[in-house]
Amino acid sequence: MMNKGKAAHILDDKLKEAMAAATAVAPGFSQEGIHAFRVAVKKLRAYLRLLNTDEGQPRLKLTKKFHHLYDIAGEIRDAQLKLEQVKKYRAALPSYIKELSASIASGKSNWNEHYDEAILKKLQKKLTAKQLHKLSSATLATFCKQHIKILEEAADAIPGDEMIHECRKSVKDMLYNTKLAEKHWTKAYGKVAHLPLATLDSLSDLLGDYNDERQLLDSQLAYLPRLCNSDEQTKLEKLSTREKKIKEEQKQLLLKELKRFVTAVAI
Repeated sequence: MMNKGKAAHILDDKLKEAMAAATAVAPGFSQEGIHAFRVAVKKLRAYLRLLNTDEGQPRLKLTKKFHHLYDIAGEIRDAQLKLEQVKKYRAALPSYIKELSASIASGKSNWNEHYDEAILKKLQKKLTAKQLHKLSSATLATFCKQHIKILEEAADAIPGDEMIHECRKSVKDMLYNTKLAEKHWTKAYGKVAHLPLATLDSLSDLLGDYNDERQLLDSQLAYLPRLCNSDEQTKLEKLSTREKKIKEEQKQLLLKELKRFVTAVAI
């Protein structure tokens, strides 16, 4: 059992980390700063989802305006990663490089337009307004079972990108909360310590790599019809063909690791 004071303290820590990371995004908009903000939000959101698993807890979620900032930061980071991945083709793909650079600039402008400290204060007020209750040690195990079921369904199917994305969210939520429990909630951790968490960590990395590759390929395919330069179009087509192959190879790797995880869980 986690007492209500400790549950509230952890929520406060996660909230402060996300708020501090949000204030550090601009004006630099570094990949590291944006990544730190998004990871802090994911950890906060994972903890909220854990709390919401316990029926006795107040229902808690992010505010719409704060989530919008999270989405804007994601769009900037996605474009930054795509630009980094294709920068060696800078001379061959000037229009596509320009498009990605414009997307980054637009995202920064969008952030500056929508960011306001009042959004952070409103989030803080919303998440701390209701008193948390004691949290049963069984809550984490219940939470993990729900997400393992999602992974099992994917392992038994031929998952498309949407299902794989759902798997990624489930894996991240389990990892964040089991690591939290290992540090702050030993009784709850003891109920899930038998899970193959090292395999889950490996699966998380593979899902992340696949997601980056998928977004890069989607971006290239979406931009192809807009190209007027036939030479650049041919080069981008060749690059996207290569990316398709890489994406499929990464998919097979993550599916293999996914099956390894669900098989180990079933034993």
